Amino acid sequence: MEPRLFAQRAFPPVQPQKAAASARRASRAAVASGSLHDPALEPRDEVVFLLTAAAEIEHALMVQYLYAAYSVRVSGPHSDELARVRDLLVQIAREEMGHLVTVQNLLHLVGGPLNLGRDRAPYGSGIYPFRFTLEPLTLASLAKYVTAESPAELPEDMDPQDVDLVEAIRLDAVAANGGEEVRHVGPVFDRLTELLEDPAAVADADLRTDTARLQADPTDWGYAPLRGVDGSPLVVGSFPGTDPAALRAGALAAVHAIAEQGEGFDLPPADARSDESHFERFLDLYRRVAALRQLGDPVSWPVAVNPTTSTTADPAVRITEARARGWAQLFDLRYRMLLGQLQHFLRLDQEVYREDEGPRQGDRTARGLLLLGAFDEMRHLGKIAGKLVQMPMHPGAVVHAGPPFELPYTLALPDDERSRWRAHLDASRAAVRVATAVRRLAEDPFLAALVAVDVEAQTALAALAAGDDVPEESLPTGFAKAVAILEEAVHGFRVRARHGSFWAGRTRDEFVATLVPPVDLTPVALDQTGAVVPDPAEAQLLQRLDAAPPRDRMPRLRPAVPPARRAYLAGWIGAGAPDDDPPGRVGVRVEPDPQDEPTAPVVGPPGFAVDIASLFRPSDRAAMAFVFDLGRFEDVRDNADAILTRLEDGSMPCDAPWQAERIALFRRWVDGGRLP
Repeated sequence: MEPRLFAQRAFPPVQPQKAAASARRASRAAVASGSLHDPALEPRDEVVFLLTAAAEIEHALMVQYLYAAYSVRVSGPHSDELARVRDLLVQIAREEMGHLVTVQNLLHLVGGPLNLGRDRAPYGSGIYPFRFTLEPLTLASLAKYVTAESPAELPEDMDPQDVDLVEAIRLDAVAANGGEEVRHVGPVFDRLTELLEDPAAVADADLRTDTARLQADPTDWGYAPLRGVDGSPLVVGSFPGTDPAALRAGALAAVHAIAEQGEGFDLPPADARSDESHFERFLDLYRRVAALRQLGDPVSWPVAVNPTTSTTADPAVRITEARARGWAQLFDLRYRMLLGQLQHFLRLDQEVYREDEGPRQGDRTARGLLLLGAFDEMRHLGKIAGKLVQMPMHPGAVVHAGPPFELPYTLALPDDERSRWRAHLDASRAAVRVATAVRRLAEDPFLAALVAVDVEAQTALAALAAGDDVPEESLPTGFAKAVAILEEAVHGFRVRARHGSFWAGRTRDEFVATLVPPVDLTPVALDQTGAVVPDPAEAQLLQRLDAAPPRDRMPRLRPAVPPARRAYLAGWIGAGAPDDDPPGRVGVRVEPDPQDEPTAPVVGPPGFAVDIASLFRPSDRAAMAFVFDLGRFEDVRDNADAILTRLEDGSMPCDAPWQAERIALFRRWVDGGRLP
């Protein structure tokens, strides 16, 4: 979205915390009232405009936080702490996903078009808190995140040293943002609240009562960490019903919840017993990363900034190593698949599961397959990204690749259902072709499993593209369906909670004999023939699925198994938990992770275009532009000795010293003849 559409200074810069409180409030108030669109729009239209902008902001923040999380290098003596850093970042990104989905639901509520778009790297859009940049986790990148998520006013009782730290971080964020102030986007949510709470602005008739079945539901999308220090439950607001007052209250609650979780920047930090805001968690992450750097640990892989597979891009950011390029193209295709399936899910008026009794009870509908596909792609993207950050950007380069997050040529879906399914089928076939080509370069069990899953899924996609229903033969039955229900309840992700993924990789007999928790099939009743049969009410599996409170329920952290699927499990157990035909087959197989890349020495002397240019961020180039251009070979060659001195004494870059491996690479380039 173009900043020209917004009223002047709709997004104020973050004010120094030591500035007068009245000055900070005046800055916020200057843009918090009146239309944020220039020229002013009708109130409902402005709500659609602001939600469209909010969707882009949430999407952009999510992918930047994910890129930073994927860059974390979990290894060495402090691997537990590095894993903690990564997991905190992933959870914040997950919460941004919840915000993005909630905004789509709000767009449905007010009759606006959905928006899953965002700007493309490396633009510095005026509506974003900071320049959109895919970059590794550093103190400089964290400074931007801390500042963007900071409250407009810190608590009065906050430790003065912490206040000073936040101010120092704010100044570092300006440097890391190319000299531009980091902005607050809170006015978007302030204005949305102002419009939605006023029936004279957004009338009851403006709230659509016929979109509930199109919306994402928290019973499918929820995720709730057990401790506030680990993150907050996902905000996934949905708006069912026909009562305008209830719909308005729900919309206001959702906007407030998003703001409270981070983007409003106007709440004091939570205490240790409650959920922590994004500001609190990013400030904690800043301290953790600073401590790790003091220990000399490499926090992140030496990944590139804004990597791309585009053949027209600057060679310094173009992924050219053959295997890395293939994996990156696969990542972008599956990113397209995720966005397409998510958008289609939000446009299809259908239940997620079949409610009718019988063998198909709890089966996924076409909409249910879209939901499953979206979560599958989230998992696939994380695994592919973990592979990419280990791979060289260019042949023999020290700088590594990273997930490009390239948007597809279009986010628009076809108008009719059959063509939408054909679009999914085409994307899946393209992904299989790319994965097959990468396998020819080097086999990887993950790719083999991915291709097998895609080919199997294409049966249902082809049928739906032909106007048919989901083929019965494409859905699991019997024991395979029972364990698929459990696997899909955790969206296929590894479960580190105490029950683990005990159903995966097991036959029926192995599953029944599992002790954590046991599936109790003790005969406790008689059927009409006098034979003993198991009573589902006594099955510990079902008792765990129904447990209260939620912290004791299975699956941990995630929503409860839907009633139709729980009923199928009860019926399967009540029938004696029969095996499939033929028996003895594994019900659900564990998807392997991609193979780790070997750590290989760099071959030959490094060159500027291949190895050095991508070490300098856009903010580095902007900071030194008054002296020379860090992106120009001749300028860096002629000033290499002075640059190396500054790198080694830690005074360059100005916001955070380079990692030792990057300095060593630059020194090798200097000593190796400063090749172009």
